[in-house]
Amino acid sequence: MRKKIKKKIKKNYLRKFWDGDLSLPISYWLFGLVYSFIIGFVLVIITGTGLSERLYGILMIPWMIFWAVGCWRAADKYKGLMLWSVLSKISIVLSIIQGLASIVTVV
Repeated sequence: MRKKIKKKIKKNYLRKFWDGDLSLPISYWLFGLVYSFIIGFVLVIITGTGLSERLYGILMIPWMIFWAVGCWRAADKYKGLMLWSVLSKISIVLSIIQGLASIVTVV
């Protein structure tokens, strides 16, 4: 009889986030606030101060999607008070709407 050998693949930090394997507070606050600020700051430095709001918003879309998916998955796996999971999902949806609206409405 053949035994199935399960290979445990070690995930890196970003993969753990993407899969929702990091805690909800880490996913929401660290990735949503701290890392987002750092990425935004780096974008401003790279592109210079002449960056339009619309272009800045467009360049932030990949990060916004990455953050939203990882945080949403972490909220799905959250074992604490359900209120925090629901509030984080509401915040994610509102953040996406705000981000997209800022791209569309910039004159």
